[in-house]
Amino acid sequence: MSATPNPYLHVTETSPSLGETETLEAEECWRLLAAARVGRLAVSDELGADIFPLNFLAESGSLFFRSAPGTKIVRLTKRPGVALEIDGTDSGKRFSVVVRGDAHRLNDDAQIADSGVSDLPTMTGSDKWNYFEITPRTVTGVRFRTSR
Repeated sequence: MSATPNPYLHVTETSPSLGETETLEAEECWRLLAAARVGRLAVSDELGADIFPLNFLAESGSLFFRSAPGTKIVRLTKRPGVALEIDGTDSGKRFSVVVRGDAHRLNDDAQIADSGVSDLPTMTGSDKWNYFEITPRTVTGVRFRTSR
């Protein structure tokens, strides 16, 4: 039995420069992270991964964010291993940067103030007085050209 062709699948021919992936150096990944304000935080529980958009701050080799009480904090408390991803366009090419690490709550007022996270604007107007730091284990990134 042969497969039925998918009428919605459209494959375009690409030139050699399209689709080539450039691996980014750590310094470039951190430059892109510092310029970004919104990322997607992946957390997990016994059912699997979940993703939350959030505002964050890249500072001194760590990432910082604020959160209101809720699901995200419960999951981070049980399983601190997270990933944060950003993507966008830079110099006419697409990029993606992924930070994998561990998130922990900041309880020291001096550390919160020094990080600048308490002044971080957030997407929603809710009170976000829980402060977190992500300590990276790995920082990876790619840049590539697309046909769009």
